[in-house]
Order: sequence, then structure tokens, then C-alpha cells
Amino acid sequence: MRVSNMAKGRKEAPEELTVYKTRIKAIAKEKGFRVSGEFIIAFDKAVRELLEKAMKRAEMEQRKTLLPRHV
Repeated sequence: MRVSNMAKGRKEAPEELTVYKTRIKAIAKEKGFRVSGEFIIAFDKAVRELLEKAMKRAEMEQRKTLLPRHV
């Protein structure tokens, strides 16, 4: 019998990640770090929030192109 991640008390990952999990793990490994699954989910969430904020800033300027200043 398989136990789901929720039953184990773990958070479910979004259906599709915004970030490349393998690339993040490779960058961390280059510096001697390991990456947990929970970190990837939290990191992805932070990236999505940053993108949402950038889009709101661009929208306030009535722009459809995101620029570095929107970050």
C-alpha cells in the first residue's frame, strides 16, 4: 500500500514547476549543498511571487513587457 505525501505530512508540489529542479540542484551541488524537495517547492513559490509583483509593476506603467526595473 502506497502512502501519499500528504499522509506523511509533506506538502504537495505544484503540478508544474516554474524553475528547473535539476539546474537548481546542480548549482547548489557546485557549492557543496544538497537540496530538499520542500526547498524546491518553496523556491518555486518565491519565483512565482516575484513574477507576479513584476507583472503588477509593469501593469501600473501600462506596459506589457517586463523589464529589469520591474523586479
